[in-house]
This record gives sequence, structure tokens and C-alpha cells, in this order.
Amino acid sequence: MSIIDPEIIPVSFGDLSDDFEELIYLCQCGLDTLSNLRKQIIGVKRHFRPAIYSQIEKETAGLTEKFRQYQKELNHHFQTLKTGKQTVDNLISLKNTKNTYFELIRISQNLLGSTATAADWQSPSYLHTQYSQAGKQTGKIIGTINDYKRDTHLDELDFEKKFLQEYVDCPLKFRCSAYLTNSGMAAFTTIFVYLLSEGKIKNKVMVGKNSYFQYKQILVNSLKDKIIEVEEDDTDKIIKIIKAEKPTVIFFDSLCNAYSLPLPDLDRIIEILRTVREETYLVIDNTCLASSYQPLRKIGWGGKLHLIVFESLNKHYQFGMDKVTAGIIIARQPEALKIFEYRKHAGTNITDISVYALPKPNRKLLTKRLNKHYRNAFYLADKIQTHLNQKPSKLIEKIIYPGLPNHPSYKWNKHLPFKGSFFNLQFRRGNSVAVYKKFIASIMKKAEKQKVNLIAGTSFGLNTTRVYLTSLWTNFGRPFVRISVGTENLWEMEKILRVFLSAI
Repeated sequence: MSIIDPEIIPVSFGDLSDDFEELIYLCQCGLDTLSNLRKQIIGVKRHFRPAIYSQIEKETAGLTEKFRQYQKELNHHFQTLKTGKQTVDNLISLKNTKNTYFELIRISQNLLGSTATAADWQSPSYLHTQYSQAGKQTGKIIGTINDYKRDTHLDELDFEKKFLQEYVDCPLKFRCSAYLTNSGMAAFTTIFVYLLSEGKIKNKVMVGKNSYFQYKQILVNSLKDKIIEVEEDDTDKIIKIIKAEKPTVIFFDSLCNAYSLPLPDLDRIIEILRTVREETYLVIDNTCLASSYQPLRKIGWGGKLHLIVFESLNKHYQFGMDKVTAGIIIARQPEALKIFEYRKHAGTNITDISVYALPKPNRKLLTKRLNKHYRNAFYLADKIQTHLNQKPSKLIEKIIYPGLPNHPSYKWNKHLPFKGSFFNLQFRRGNSVAVYKKFIASIMKKAEKQKVNLIAGTSFGLNTTRVYLTSLWTNFGRPFVRISVGTENLWEMEKILRVFLSAI
């Protein structure tokens, strides 16, 4: 297939249309935040020193103008995209324009956070005699309730409410809560402290063998003999152990970020757990599947099963901006209120400035983004695997991806709308870090020579495809080479494919 195949060009323009829609939305998020900020500071103007109020007004107005200008120009390019000629030259020009505006908005997102919190304090006053030390939140601070932002703050409430509204499906949603933390690991730590401190860990603790290595290390080192490790792909054995050992706490990743990329049959496991007679806590790290998988929708009210879901917000939810670390916990009553308290005690709350660097939740746009990631991951994984089937490589044995029929979990995950935004390479020479590093260096060299934009770096859910050697410095995971696809259009993905095939 030629890289200027006319059948790909219209599809690629469709991708760009989604990209511009996303950028316009990010500008609107900034404008909404600034509009709300201006209303708040006007309402408490008399509590500011005049010079301070003037400075905040000036910064707010300047940034508002910047976002308005970006949005106006993006709308112009968006209209040009829809009415212009669908040629390769136009595609390249609009793609470069999109990338430029993405970087400009990304920079402005940090300014947005600092502007929104410029006059605020981490220990805001709830009374004052002359000038407030609560900034825009003057009059909203209650002593010993929200007057220390490490514990809780007003900045996070709107995002938590919108996250629950947009991204979470569950019965009786009004009895569910979402709590921000300063990272995905902080979300896990909060949950673990809650379970440990409240005496919920009574019997054995089941942990997926391929659970994220950092929190698995904490569990194994802390609980030692209580731990039962299970292979995520062996559902029958998992159910057998649940019935025999009756673990009071179970930890699984909905999609494991590990060498073999297991995707456990959580629907079936939850179905079994709903029948347990003992109080059981199921904790799911849903980072890799994001809003595409809704575990809380699988359980009703009543019964002995308590489900707690957490995610890192560093990945898909930032629409590629990768600005701040953040995490979130979704839980139902009564455990939700306890988790809220233990977020205070563990010191894991998100900072006020970080909240404003997170785009406002939008499920429609996120779903489009996840679909694009899935399409690109499947495209690369399938094409490379087909190539390996036809021309076996001395270096790469096969592609590991839950979306391919050769994956052990495919038989129960094939109905899922999203199966992850990354895949792994299985090398013939075994677990050799030296070989992995050499391969990555080769990939980057060939990409540079072919003028293909590629990144060597961690994380996933970003805009540009990344190659990374992960789990290198741990005894709780096997090192592996991960390909995390971006949101590139198909025209770009074919060029990336050519780079990988030439390296293999």
C-alpha cells in the first residue's frame, strides 16, 4: 500500500477533523475556567488589595484573549479542513498546524492553573479583619472543614462531580463518589491505607500476578504470607481459589501493563463474587481501559461485595497533554466516606493548581480518542504480526496484544470496544535488556532517517507513538518493550509501520 493511497487521505482528514474538534474544546475549557474565575474575583473584589485585584484582572484578561485567539484560528482551520481539497499537501499542512496549536494550548494550560490559583492560599482564611487570605474562595471557607488544602479543597469538587457524571456508569450514581489524588499510585496508596487501617484485610489477599509492579511490590512486601498470586488469564483457577480460600481483598488490573498484557475476565469474576457470603473488597486498577470499561455497572446494590475502582489520570484523560500527575478513586457508600477521610490522613490529595491543568471531562471526545488509539494499536499489531507470519524474524517472535486472536484472553475480550492503546514485542532471544535497548536505538535511528516522528519515552494515551523499555528496575515485573500508539492518522501510521518493519 502506497503512503499516498487516495483511499487513506479522506480517512486521515476525518482524523484531523476530530483533532481540531478536540483542540477547540480544550480552548473552551480554558475560557470557561477563566470566565468562572473572573466572576469569583469580582464577587470578592473588596477583600483584595487594589493592586492585587488589578494584577489578577490583567492576567485573567490576557490569558482569556490568548485562548479566544487560539479558538478563533482553530475554527478557521476547522472550516478550511471541511471545505478544502483533500490532498497530501493539505493534509501535511493541516497536520503541522494542528501540532503547533496543540503545543501552544499545552503551554497555556499551565498558565491557566497558576492564574486560577494566583491569589489563593494552601491554608486559606475563614475570617479576616481587613484583607482576605482566601483569594477567590473568600466567604466559602469554613474553619476546620476546608481551611487546609492538603486535606480537601473547593477546586477539586467540580472536576470530581463532572468525572462521575461523564465517565462513570453505575446504578444509583448519587450514592457513588469520585475523589482526586495526586497520582494513580496515590489513589492506590489511599485505598490500601483505608483497607489496612479499617481492618478489612482479614483473610488472604488475592493479587493478579501481572498487576502494576509498583503497587504489587507494596502489597507483597507489606502482607507477605497473606498474598495469593494468580494468573489473570486462568479464570477457572481464580474462581476455584476464591471459593476455597475466601480472600477478603482482591486486586486486579482491568488490563495489565505487563509483559504478557493479560486482560482478566472481570465480568465473570464479578459475577462469582456477587454470590460470596463474606465481606469482600474488589479493587480494580482501570487505568489501561479507562472509561471504555465500566466495572461498577456490573454489580447491584446489597450483598457482600464492595467494589473500588481507581485510575491514573496521567494517560488518556488529559487528551495527550501530559501536564500533571493525577489519579482518581471511584467508590460507593459506605466505603466512599471512609476513603475520603483516609485521603486526608495519607496526604494524597491533588494540589489545587493541578486540577486546572486537567481538561474538563467529555466522554464523547474521549471515546473518539480511545477509538483512534485502538484502531492504531490494532493496525500496527496486526500488520506486524502478519509480516512475522509470512517472513519470520530472527529477532521478534510475535506481537503481544489483547486485540489479536492469538492472545490468551481474546476469547472473552473480543466484544470489548477498546483493548488498549499499546502492544508488546516478544523477542526470540529471551529477556535480554541489551537486545531491547539496541532494538529501540535502531527504531529511533530509522525513524529519524525516514523523517517519521517517533518518541522513546514512558506513558501511553498520548498523541505521538512511543517506544519504551519498561519494568527495568524492579523484581516485581519482567522488562519488556512496549509500543504505545498515538492518535496519528492512518497516513502517518503507515509510515510508522514501515519504520518498524525495516527495523524487524
